[in-house]
Amino acid sequence: MINRANQFDLGKVIACHGCDLLLEHLAVEPGEKLLCPRCGELLKAPKKNSVNRTLALSLTGLLLFPFAMFMPIMTLDTMGLENSGNIIDGVISTWNLEYWFVAIILALTSILFPLAKLTLLFLITLNLKLKRYPDYLRWLMRSYIHFDEWGMLEVYMIGILVTIVKMHHMAHIHYDTGFFCFIGVLGAALASSVMMDKAEFWGLIENGN
Repeated sequence: MINRANQFDLGKVIACHGCDLLLEHLAVEPGEKLLCPRCGELLKAPKKNSVNRTLALSLTGLLLFPFAMFMPIMTLDTMGLENSGNIIDGVISTWNLEYWFVAIILALTSILFPLAKLTLLFLITLNLKLKRYPDYLRWLMRSYIHFDEWGMLEVYMIGILVTIVKMHHMAHIHYDTGFFCFIGVLGAALASSVMMDKAEFWGLIENGN
């Protein structure tokens, strides 16, 4: 009996996430897709110029981040009375109302996790761009993948949109600098996740070490 496992170089084998079929790790050009022949699961879809684009997007998000957090998002004008606030104010107000658990979750998902995600992605892509492969780069990649599941800026954006829909009949709404910076951070975070080619990044890290 032939042991088929011995016919493969394990470094050149890819496993399907859908059905666990082992396949030869074929080279795929940007714009092409590698699909599992058994279940049709997408295995690889390389992105063109992924490192440079992801680096630029993550840096953009980091530069806009403090403005999105500390600048006023909206000003509500009701009968001459103006009320404005930013994301940090929202967390503090929730804490002061003694909704401590909600305030902690809000701080983590709308501030700390998105900031950690953008910072990790910037450090990863900067090292890859400079062709530096320190030992901690693998840890940065694993940490980013974990934080990627918890950054929920889009959920906060939905909350802002709900507020706009509910309040536009009751007050005049002024969109402030923080609102547009927040949209910029959200767009940069989402676009960087789309542009990031995890398979390429892991390959560069492994080959660099």
